[in-house]
Amino acid sequence: MSEPITRRRILIDYRIRAAKCLGCGRVYFPPKSFCDIEGRKSRMREVDHFYEHGTLLSGNVIRGPTKKFAYLKSFLSGIIHFQNDNLKVPGRITDYVPPPEEIDVTEFIGKAVVPRFRKIYADGASGLIYYSSLNFSFEDDYYPFQEYKPVKPASSSSSSSSSKRGDKGKPGIVGYGVYLPKFRIKNEPPGAQGVLERTLPFADEDTTTFAVEAGKRALIHSAIDGARVKKCFIGSESAPYAVNPSMSTVSQVLELGEKYEDGFFSGGVDAQFACKAATDLFIDAAALVAYPTFGGEYVMVIGADNSQAAAGDPLDYTVGAGGTAFIFGNRKEEVIATLDCYVPYTSDTPDFYRRDGAKYPQHGGRFTGIPAYFKHVGTAMRAALKLSGLTPGDIQYVANHAPNAKFPYQVAKDEGFSREQIEPGLVVKHIGNLYSGSCPTALSAVLDIAEPGDKILMTSYGSGAGSDAYIFTVTDEIERRREKLITVKEQIENPHRQYVDYSTYRRWKEGS
Repeated sequence: MSEPITRRRILIDYRIRAAKCLGCGRVYFPPKSFCDIEGRKSRMREVDHFYEHGTLLSGNVIRGPTKKFAYLKSFLSGIIHFQNDNLKVPGRITDYVPPPEEIDVTEFIGKAVVPRFRKIYADGASGLIYYSSLNFSFEDDYYPFQEYKPVKPASSSSSSSSSKRGDKGKPGIVGYGVYLPKFRIKNEPPGAQGVLERTLPFADEDTTTFAVEAGKRALIHSAIDGARVKKCFIGSESAPYAVNPSMSTVSQVLELGEKYEDGFFSGGVDAQFACKAATDLFIDAAALVAYPTFGGEYVMVIGADNSQAAAGDPLDYTVGAGGTAFIFGNRKEEVIATLDCYVPYTSDTPDFYRRDGAKYPQHGGRFTGIPAYFKHVGTAMRAALKLSGLTPGDIQYVANHAPNAKFPYQVAKDEGFSREQIEPGLVVKHIGNLYSGSCPTALSAVLDIAEPGDKILMTSYGSGAGSDAYIFTVTDEIERRREKLITVKEQIENPHRQYVDYSTYRRWKEGS
C-alpha cells in the first residue's frame, strides 16, 4: 500500500471518520470535502464514530478469505449502520468464529455492535501492520458498550468556591481501564503454579490493540478529554515492532494531546524492563503532572503484553494476554488514589531474558526464585513500609507482580501480610501472567473494591532485575466513578468468555 493511502486510512479508519453536509445532512464515508447535492458551496463537518455504537445492517460469512486475511480462516463481514448520522460503513465482526456448518446470517441482522480497534492485515513478516476500528463486537457479548462523556475542567476565573475545584493536590491516579480478551484456555491438569486458566488474544489482537482498548476504558472511567493527556508511556516486552513505537499508534487512535493538522501535541515512549516496564513509569507520570514546565495536565501509563513462551516450556502454562491503563493527574477533585510512597530496588540479576532476534525468552529455573523475585520484591516491600512509617497492619491490600499464583502470595506472607490482604490482587489464577500488565491489573482489581481511606501496597518485579514499591491511599472520589468501570472480576467471570483448545491457543499466540 502506498504511503499516501496508508496515511489516509490511518486518519479515517482509526476513528471511523465521516463528513456531514451541514446543509442537506448527507453523510459521506470516506469523508469528502464537498457534498454531491450542495456542490462546492457546501459546508462539511467531520463526524467521529469511535465512541458510538451501531447495528449490523447486512452480513455474509466469508469462508475463503484472500491471502491477507487467511489468518482469520473464516469470518463474518457486513455493513454497519450508525443511526445518529444515518451512516453505513463496511465492517468485520471480530471475536466471532463461524462454525464449519452453514449458518443463518439473518439471526445477526439488527444486533447492536461496538467498534473495536484491531489488526486487519500485515505486509508479510517484515512489512507494516495495518489497524482499523472498522471491526466490531456484538454489544450483548463479552464487551459492553460504554458511553464516553468527557467533563470540561473547572474554570479558574470563576468564584472562589468553585475555583477550588481546580486546586492542585498530591498527584495520583484519576482513572484506569483494564482490557482482558474474551478467549481463554484452561490448564490441564488444573493449577499449574496455581494458575487455573489464562487469557489469550484473538487472531487479530496484539499488544497495541490491548493498549488502545485499555486506554479507551481509562478515558471513559476518568471522564477526561484525551486532548488534556500530554504524555503516553507504554511498557511491554511483546511490542509488534522492534523499531516503531506502539505509543504513536495509541496516541493517534485515542487522540491524546491538542490536535494540530494530522498529529497531536503530545509525546511519550515505549519502555522495556521485563514485567515492570509500565509500573516503573508511575513515578515519572506523577512527577510530570506536578511539574509546572511540563505544561500538561495528565499522563497515561499502559502496561500491555501478549506474554510469550515456547510450546512445552513451563512458562507456557502461566502466560496470559491483556493490558491495563492508568491516567495520572493532580486535581484534588479527580484523584481517586494518591501516590504517597515510592521505593525502587535494582540489581544485575539476569534471571529471565530474551536475546535480540530470539523468539522466546529464557529463564534461570530455580535462580528465578529466591535471588531474583523474592529478594527484590521483599526488599522493596520492607523499604516502602519503613520509609512510610507503616506496618503490614496499616495496609488494606497488597498487589504484587504475579509470575504465577504462588510467588506473590508467599512473598507477601513472608512480609507479614494476611490472606485477606493478598487474595483480592491474585487475579493471575484466572488470567495468567500479563507480564507488563500483571501488576497494573492486580492494582486495578484491588481498586475495583477498595474503600476511601484504604492503603494499597503495590510491588512490581522485572527480570534483570528490579522492583518498584508504591503505596497508594484511596480517596472519596473513587465512589463517584464506580458506574463507569468494567471491573476485572466482571471480565474474569463474564458468561460470554470462550475456551479454546491448545492448537488454537498456539496459533493465536503466534499471530499466525
